[in-house]
Amino acid sequence: MSTSEDLRAIVEAPPQALSFQRFPYGVIGLGPDRRVRFGNRRAEQLLGTSAFDVGEALPPDVLPGFVDLVFESPNDMHTTALALPDGRVIRVSGLGPEGDEPALLILEDATAQERHDRILREFVRNAAHQLRTPLTAIATAVEVLQAGAKEVPAERDRFLGHVEVQSNRLIQIARGLLVLARAQSGEAMLIETIKLRPLLEKLVGEAEPRSDVVISVDCAPDLAARGVRDLLQEALVALVENAVEYTTAGEILLTADERDGRVGISVADSGAGVLPEHRARIFEPFYRPTADGRGFGLGLAIASDAVRAMGGALSVDDSDVGAKFTICLPAAEGAA
Repeated sequence: MSTSEDLRAIVEAPPQALSFQRFPYGVIGLGPDRRVRFGNRRAEQLLGTSAFDVGEALPPDVLPGFVDLVFESPNDMHTTALALPDGRVIRVSGLGPEGDEPALLILEDATAQERHDRILREFVRNAAHQLRTPLTAIATAVEVLQAGAKEVPAERDRFLGHVEVQSNRLIQIARGLLVLARAQSGEAMLIETIKLRPLLEKLVGEAEPRSDVVISVDCAPDLAARGVRDLLQEALVALVENAVEYTTAGEILLTADERDGRVGISVADSGAGVLPEHRARIFEPFYRPTADGRGFGLGLAIASDAVRAMGGALSVDDSDVGAKFTICLPAAEGAA
């Protein structure tokens, strides 16, 4: 459209059109004849500039069936979700005409909300599954013990061992859920100076890699970051546990260095690595990238949310061998 046509469209536009130009949602006005009276810039951005023309009816493939619903029940507010070919989701609300006032279609990009809702649904479902597995194992072990296994020392010890393992699993899941809840709550965080080398060496001492895996630390003795100690520790524990699980041979290396006023803390391994198609979702709780159901559990989601709550960032880097996760936090004054 030329500049003169733009000016003429503005002059001839009904008052509602001018009012809605700065509106944060897409708005389309339809007259009693169902022709477009006006549409703001946001509506063009959401649907595309070729989706509608002022003075013309909406094409049949734009909001199919929804316009009919709005005009057939003009006194009701109608809402629908529309999945676009490019993967976006638009929430459309419609209010029928009244007197000389046009029908209004209000469009909102709901892609992020839809993704959040989907993740939440998956989280609740997978959390229930994760909790049910150890609970079922404990209940089964108790049932067998009560049925007579407790009278046989070897059997008693074996099933008590199962109870201990599954109880620890429940504690781990509960701890993870609490860390996620705390990180997502928005509560004020106590930011402190954290010496990194002692923390990294502690994690290495507690890790249990396979016999063919060497785990080590490369960090200056006086390097420190600003963060929340408990959250940083939980984030690093999750990254180290992930590296231990997926590394069958080779090396796991924990490193830390200063980068222009920030500290990068990395956990790199020589395991199978992370395929590019999974990188966008690996920080979702319980995301499972393989058909066999093997996935990342809560660990990477905990790490991501914990780091975000401290004002930092967690990323997975491209690597020729294995995976490398890096936490970036503000450096403490005097850090090397």
